[in-house]
Amino acid sequence: MNLQGPRAFAGVMTACLLLVTSFFSPAATMEISASFTPSATNPENSAFTNTTPLSGYCVTWPQYCPAGVWGIALPLELRLKKPIVANDVPRNNPYFGLSNKSRSIPVVNQTTGETSQVTFRVSGFSATYESVADNTSWVGGTFMWPNAPCQFGGASVGNSYHYTFLWTVTSADGACYKISTVDRTEPSRFYDMSIAYELETPDPLKMSSGVYTGTAPLTIGPGGNIDFGDVYEASDTMLNINFTLTVTHELKLTPAAGAQTVALQPCPAGKICSEDEGEANWERWMISRVTPQLTGRSAFTLSSSGGFTVFLDCAEHVGNECALTSDNSGQQVPMRVAINLPDNVIDTQTGSTVTGRPLLIGKSEGQNYFSAKTYGADKPGSIDFLVRQKDVDTMLATRPDTYRGAVTVIFDPNIY
Repeated sequence: MNLQGPRAFAGVMTACLLLVTSFFSPAATMEISASFTPSATNPENSAFTNTTPLSGYCVTWPQYCPAGVWGIALPLELRLKKPIVANDVPRNNPYFGLSNKSRSIPVVNQTTGETSQVTFRVSGFSATYESVADNTSWVGGTFMWPNAPCQFGGASVGNSYHYTFLWTVTSADGACYKISTVDRTEPSRFYDMSIAYELETPDPLKMSSGVYTGTAPLTIGPGGNIDFGDVYEASDTMLNINFTLTVTHELKLTPAAGAQTVALQPCPAGKICSEDEGEANWERWMISRVTPQLTGRSAFTLSSSGGFTVFLDCAEHVGNECALTSDNSGQQVPMRVAINLPDNVIDTQTGSTVTGRPLLIGKSEGQNYFSAKTYGADKPGSIDFLVRQKDVDTMLATRPDTYRGAVTVIFDPNIY
């Protein structure tokens, strides 16, 4: 007898647990995604494209999803857990406290750890109400007409026992509800639920390439982030909204023909001279003995969107500048290397365009960080080389001679 009692009790408990878990799960999830890829046909674009597959009422009634609004199925169901008393308070009736206030959610670059923010709010709600009782005895009529902050969304269909409705949701305070004018003890439920939402995304041109993820954990239940009142019970107690933002920037450098070999020419300050002009300037030096400076330029085109940094790697260097080395004596002189970037690229800190910016050897934190204010495709830029007048004096002391050097200019999108 003692053994049979506990066994029977355990069997009853097991049956109850199975009944509970058939309706409840630990957490419902929704996946929202957006991406940015620059476009040569729309270079002014600086916005993400929502890549979340449409579901819910925006598929059924697309004409009621205005521009900028996206719909997604809400993986929840509500079931009546206790009777509804006629003309009771709103919380003891069908009650929908939705997340209709803007909510900021941090998203993190999974490679760099860089953070940004998205803003989310519910702007629409749809569901099907099912009951074996008459479905018309509500204050204000059927579920077509909610109270503020909800409004009739433009569509509703049904009969006395099944009614599908669509509401728009403003950002005003309060919850939406329907108050029954009759007592209701019969089972009822809300299913086939979906929401429309507004998603504000950051400026992708200010973000590094990569995949950014974040989660908005919303509690469900009385007093929670999503509150369905006190007489209906949701199939989950938690809704995790997962956000994935993918940024794919372009950074493509194309050297001009012959630009990977530069012959420095004597030239007036601030100018770049051709080989013919350089020969003429050497002839003038033979007469005037006024030492010139040497300059050269390597041209390129750049396609860019987002941020990047530029720095040098030198075969030899003098101090913090790359060096030219004499074939005759091994004598070295410093050479200044500066960059001119396309007009769509600005200095990240100052917001100014980039002309004659000296480049540093090695990647330096906080130095020479650039970003594209708009996408630019194959826009012109250049790298300038300069040997100062006093260093040309040093070079002339070993003439006839040839000075050589190797400089690598690195464009790096991974600025962090």
